[in-house]
Amino acid sequence: MDKPPRAPHEPYLVQLRRESVPVKRKGEVVSHKTSYSGVLSVGVGSQSPQEFRVVFDTGSGHVVFPAKHCKSESCLLHRQYDMTHSSSATPINVDGSTVPEGDLCDQVKIGFGTGSVVGEFVRDTVCLGSASAGGAQWRDTICQEVQMVTAVEMSTTPFKNFGFDGILGLGLKSLALSPEFSFFNLLSQGDELGAPHFGVFLTDGESGQESEIAIGGHNPARLLQPLSWSPVAMPELGYWQVQITAVRVNGVELDFCKDGSCRGVMDTGTSHLGIPAPYDKSLAELLTTDAADLSDCREVSAPVLEIEVPGFNITLDAENYMRPIPLRAGINVGSSKGVVLPSQASSTTTLPPTVLREDGSEVERYCRPRLMPVNLPAPVGPNLFILGEPVLQRYYTVFDWKGPNIGFGLSSNAKNSRRSKKYLDDGVIFFQVTVTLRRNSANLPALA
Repeated sequence: MDKPPRAPHEPYLVQLRRESVPVKRKGEVVSHKTSYSGVLSVGVGSQSPQEFRVVFDTGSGHVVFPAKHCKSESCLLHRQYDMTHSSSATPINVDGSTVPEGDLCDQVKIGFGTGSVVGEFVRDTVCLGSASAGGAQWRDTICQEVQMVTAVEMSTTPFKNFGFDGILGLGLKSLALSPEFSFFNLLSQGDELGAPHFGVFLTDGESGQESEIAIGGHNPARLLQPLSWSPVAMPELGYWQVQITAVRVNGVELDFCKDGSCRGVMDTGTSHLGIPAPYDKSLAELLTTDAADLSDCREVSAPVLEIEVPGFNITLDAENYMRPIPLRAGINVGSSKGVVLPSQASSTTTLPPTVLREDGSEVERYCRPRLMPVNLPAPVGPNLFILGEPVLQRYYTVFDWKGPNIGFGLSSNAKNSRRSKKYLDDGVIFFQVTVTLRRNSANLPALA
């Protein structure tokens, strides 16, 4: 039976599928990479719209699909966008002008925290949900014509190992090449939305709960408490970031944010907590704990981590920030790079801290937090946190485009009402860090 039509001012709900990919070290599974993705349909003017599964990513600014003529292994393993099968598609340059038949087009390289894509530009209509599902829900879907990036190259990491095909960037409009590339910016200017908001509900998939994103408002059923709002800091940079006024471990304030220079980006495409380097090492030492006989580190007795932002105090304990699988001494599961610019790729390393018992002996198995180093220069860095999955699973988060503001409220997922018995984890970073444009249009200079 079809669902009833969406009321005029209700948000459109997109179900998100959680995907987990194992990470091995020395032949054993030590953690899992995770992603959350939903379905889009492209080309409403076509007889058969093309469907893609995408990550709804607040840390990047573009709609990205693999192009039909992309030969990268990562492209070939996924659904590929075929412009010739969409009557609503137009090949364009970065300025929106139509590419004459036979001419070369502009290209862009987008670098993420992990991975990159090289793409060309197409204007087409993107709709939320699956056209093949039909029924009242599809008839009531939200659609928007937008300038997209169709990837002609996709890096092996992370795209090869996951089932999603592309990315729908939900960063603020200044994170995109132009406002016409920003899907939500264009939606907010029309009359499709009940409110210029979207709300994110992430779970670990336990207890049968599904994750979702609400477009055009938020879903009050996903909240255990009223929303508290915090203003976006430096919105001109394009990131959903808030000022961090204090960081505390077991109530003791750490020194490195006392000067007011810390900010945190809310990023749905990152499965860790990003900590500004080199402070990630000292914070990891404070949170790393002897696993003893535990099989699930989320049950360990460990310090409480607090991240204070204007108007709200983010509070995380072991069940929120720990890697579930205990680690043997000598095994390192951390990223060697974290989030860096390409030129910094070899400058940052992360090793597991040595954990000692009270008698001075080294523990054999330890519980380690899901932290990664962030090493970015001004104006984005240097004291930048990335508030990824550990925060977004604990708190239902609402992104207000017009403010811009970010709303936080304790999520109504099972993890907030009882302890979990299974595990998830580790390291995907869809945090857009570089955009390099190559112009091939006549009489136009190259831009970078």
